[in-house]
This record gives sequence, C-alpha cells and structure tokens, in this order.
Amino acid sequence: MPPTAWLLPLMLAGLDGPGLGQDVAPGPAPRLALGAPAQPVPLSLGEARARAVRGGPEVLLARQRESVSRAQIDTAAALPNPTLGVQTASVTAKLTASLLQPLPLFGQRGTGIDAARADAEVARLDIAAVAVEARLGVTAAWLDLWAAQERARLLALAAGDAARVAEIAHDRFATGSGPRLDEVRTTGERARARAEADAAALAVPAASARLGVWMGDGAEARWQAAGTPAIGPLPDEARALQQLFERHPALRRDRAQALAATQHVRAEQRARWPIVTAQLSVAADDPTTPGTDVIAGLSFEAPVLNLRGGPIARARAEQSLAELQAQSELRRLTAQLGDAYRQSEAAALRARALTNDVLPALEEALRMTEGGYRDGRVDLLRVLDVQRALLESRLAALEAQATWQRALAELERAIGTPVEEAQ
Repeated sequence: MPPTAWLLPLMLAGLDGPGLGQDVAPGPAPRLALGAPAQPVPLSLGEARARAVRGGPEVLLARQRESVSRAQIDTAAALPNPTLGVQTASVTAKLTASLLQPLPLFGQRGTGIDAARADAEVARLDIAAVAVEARLGVTAAWLDLWAAQERARLLALAAGDAARVAEIAHDRFATGSGPRLDEVRTTGERARARAEADAAALAVPAASARLGVWMGDGAEARWQAAGTPAIGPLPDEARALQQLFERHPALRRDRAQALAATQHVRAEQRARWPIVTAQLSVAADDPTTPGTDVIAGLSFEAPVLNLRGGPIARARAEQSLAELQAQSELRRLTAQLGDAYRQSEAAALRARALTNDVLPALEEALRMTEGGYRDGRVDLLRVLDVQRALLESRLAALEAQATWQRALAELERAIGTPVEEAQ
C-alpha cells in the first residue's frame, strides 16, 4: 500500500460530512444499556442464617485461617536439611567430602509440633465462634430488611387512609356540607403520607444490600424478607447459663488459646537445649595417609550467651493474656445473657400489648371517626389525630416486634447456639 493510501477514505468521508468551521448539530447523548433491576428473591430468616453460617465471608476466612494453621504443623515437623561440602587440597587429600546433619534430639521438634497442633485447634474452634457472630449479624440484617418492608407497607396503608379521608373531604365540600379548609388540609396530608411511603420504599433495597454482605453476595443481588421473624421461644435461664459455660464456642476457643500458649512456653523452654549436629567427612587420595580417611563427630551449640529468656518471657505473657481473656469473655457473656433475657421479656411484653390491645382499639376508633366525619358528626382534626395515633402505634408495634427478635438474637449470641437447641 502507498504511504498516502490511508488519506483517500478520509477525503471521501469529508465530502459527505461538515467541513471545517461548520456547525455540527448536537446528536442525542449516548445512553448506557442498563439491564432491568433484578427481582427480589424471597428469603426466610432460617435460610439466611443457614447461608451465613455455611458460607458467609467471615466464616470462609476463618476456615482459611484453619488451613494455614494446619499447614504450620507440617512446617514444625520438618527436619532441617543436611549440609554437603566438597573440598580439595594441593598437599593433602585431593578430594574431601563432608556431611553435616542437625538432629533435634532433646524434644525441640516434638514440642514445636505440639504447639502448632494447639494453634490449629484454636483456629478450628474459632470457626464456630465466628459462626455465632455471623448468625447474629445476618439475623440483625434480615430483621432490618423485614422491618423496612413492613414500615413501607404500613406507611402505604397510612397513605391509603389519608387518600380516603381526602376523598371524603372533597365529597363533602362538593356537596356543600364541608368547608374548603378540610379539603385543603386533607390534600396536604395525603401528599405528606404518600411522600413518607415512597421514602420508606426506597429504604428497602439498601437493607437488602446490607443483608447480602453477610451471605457473600454481590451488590446486584436483591432479597426479600419472606415470612415473619420467629427465632424461637425463650429457653430456661439456668439451663442457658450452664450451656454458655460448657459449650460456648468463644469460651472453648479462648480456653484452647490458653492451652496453646502453655504449649508455646514449653516449646520455647525446650528450644534452650542445644541442637546436636552429626558430622561425617571422607578424605580420599591423600598421599599422607595409607588409604581413604573417614572422620565422624558431633557438635552442638553451647547455651551460654543466649538462654532464650526473651522468647520464654513473651510466651508466658501470652499465656497470662489468654487466661485473662477467657475469664473476661466469660464475665461478658454472662452479663450479656442476663441483659438479653430482660430485653427480650420487655420487648415481648410491649409487642403483645400493642398488637393485641392497642391496635384493635385504634383501628376501631379510626373506622368510627371516619364514619362520623362522613356524616358530619366528627370534625376533621379528630380524624387526623386518630390516623396519626394508629400509624404511630403500628410503627411502635413493628419496632417492638423487631426489638424482641433482636434481643433473642443477642441471647443466642450469649448462649452460643440457636435458642431452639438450648431448650
């Protein structure tokens, strides 16, 4: 191709297009091809908890940490490599081969393996402890999503109530039985209620995204809290306290951590003993000797200047820290257990009172005031007061129900197992 052949297409294209200095009409702005938003996938509380415990991000990280700790056992069990040497001399042996093999004969390798196994056991028990936190986190996230959905539903009902009263006020004004002020006031109330309902609906996708984090899902996944939250009945407090002390994963992990620290103290103390090095040398073709000379011997490090005082002191400090941490964790969980019991009892009492007593009375009052306002026997302010009281009570009942379930989730965290297993 000639060097100027590429100019021809540009020149031909310029014949049909605008010239230099000519205005170009702006074309339509490019639009991104966005797919339709994914439909929410129904997810019950039990399914969400099972997914988080089985494959949540924190649980997967804990399992990976266990794999690293298991690999450390092989590292501790590995023997040191031998050292091979070859020498030559101009006067004596033409060829001298030597072999040096360090031998941990005084238990250094065994105590190191025991310490690595203890660390691996801590990592294994940490998986269950992390699963407890994952269960609490996903439960709280699911409850937030459920509460957001219910709040949007209740505000949509309130918007419907406001629209219905606005229609009544409009009909009364149209027939001359009601003032223009009532129509204006109810129109504003209807707009306010609809805005609150729309804002609550927008909060649902955000709560869905927070739930997906605990299950390791991407930002594109959308979830819908299906069913009603029912973690389980309240277990016996004395039995729950006993189960906390005996089986809580965090306490078992901390106790294993204290035992592992003890193993590390023993390993550091054993490391003070010298490593024996076996030596073997073979000298061949030496004119000063009648034949091949074989030399064998042992050497070891003299523990005089370094008795590993620093590493031993650090291991003992870590042992004391692990023991104090286990005691502190026991006191914290015990206090958390009592607090969760009181919180769950108070929230359950409030939720039952609002659901069984307050809401039916206010719903009946709303029907009566709306009927009275339609007939002209009740003024508008009383209708609006009952509407607002009913909405506030519905939202309070929703929050009480969510608080009750959150308290039960905190109780599960304190016990270390689901409440249905603590019965």
